Amino acid sequence: MRTAFAKFGVILPLVAALAACATTSTSKAPIAPAASAVPVAYGHVDVSRRPPGDADGYRPPLKVGVLLPLSGGLAVAATPVRDGFMAGYYNERRRRPEVHFYDSSIGANAAYAKAVADGADYVVGPLGREGVTELFAKDGLKVPVLALNQSDAKTPAGSLSFALSPEDEAEAIAQAQLSSGIHKAVVIAGGDAIQKRAAAAFITYFNGHGGKAAPAVTNGDAFGEEVQKAAQSLGGAEGVFLALKGDQIVALAPKLAASPVANARRFASSQIQLGIGKGDDSALDGIVFPTEAWNVRKTALAPSASSLATLSPTARGAASKLFAFGYDAWLITAYPEHLNGGREGGVRGATGDLHVDRNGNIVRVPGWSVFRQGQPVPLAER
Repeated sequence: MRTAFAKFGVILPLVAALAACATTSTSKAPIAPAASAVPVAYGHVDVSRRPPGDADGYRPPLKVGVLLPLSGGLAVAATPVRDGFMAGYYNERRRRPEVHFYDSSIGANAAYAKAVADGADYVVGPLGREGVTELFAKDGLKVPVLALNQSDAKTPAGSLSFALSPEDEAEAIAQAQLSSGIHKAVVIAGGDAIQKRAAAAFITYFNGHGGKAAPAVTNGDAFGEEVQKAAQSLGGAEGVFLALKGDQIVALAPKLAASPVANARRFASSQIQLGIGKGDDSALDGIVFPTEAWNVRKTALAPSASSLATLSPTARGAASKLFAFGYDAWLITAYPEHLNGGREGGVRGATGDLHVDRNGNIVRVPGWSVFRQGQPVPLAER
């Protein structure tokens, strides 16, 4: 299936927002060490076949094929990604490439082949992990790809992988804690798969970069003992990482206040924003968490999140993260040379500051927020 859009209004349908998928505070946003976040890798950014770029680095391709699932289980997630991509596209007033959409539900390789046959000189997608694995398993890609997920398959030279994975987010939080002087952290995670993945990635990164992290499980009446054992194993805890939803943290707040980590500096995954707003959320006050950068700061490449939230329901609520992800997929497509750090030090996008690592993966340094009086507010940058 192939679809071309001519108007901004056409790509912003009225659809329901995507459903999910003693306290101390800090006054400044944590910053990850630049050296670990910005490795230079020119081999994955090839613009040799594109027209010359503008002075600000704007250098889009001529014809883009976007592979998204227009049917099946991932179609709901694809809608805000598509809307965000086209919001970025129509926010640009200079030369824009032709954009055609292809249904990746027929198979990633088949959709890619159609896009290439139609003359695409750049391909964005697919969205599903399995589709990315299928596509990257090919022997050579005639046209470079910006995959919207990561897989175990190696990202081919000239192509890129971009994902909002719990592992990447957890590593950013670990970097932030380490750069803030925290070297001993207790990790408290829930039982769902995303929370477990985030906790495991945090521990691996934190322990591998000079810190020491110990896990504690949310195990009913034994929770207090678990936290105490974890803190004792570290010789005291300076920080806490909470891979939990907001309502789960609120429920555990009395036990945390009576535990050895009561005064430790608290960081949480972005899941803290789920399950809240139904009562008093002041128990979350002081907890720092990553968020989409356009929620907390201005950038020349992306408008504020609030300005786009008035245009589309997919730009607000639970779907907004995927909308921002789609917007950044357009920025990566249009400003590829920024990714190497040679221009502007990266792409300052909607989800965060974006760079490419040596393996062709987009590395994201997010924005940061903190809870104050039960509400998330931007955390001041240093």
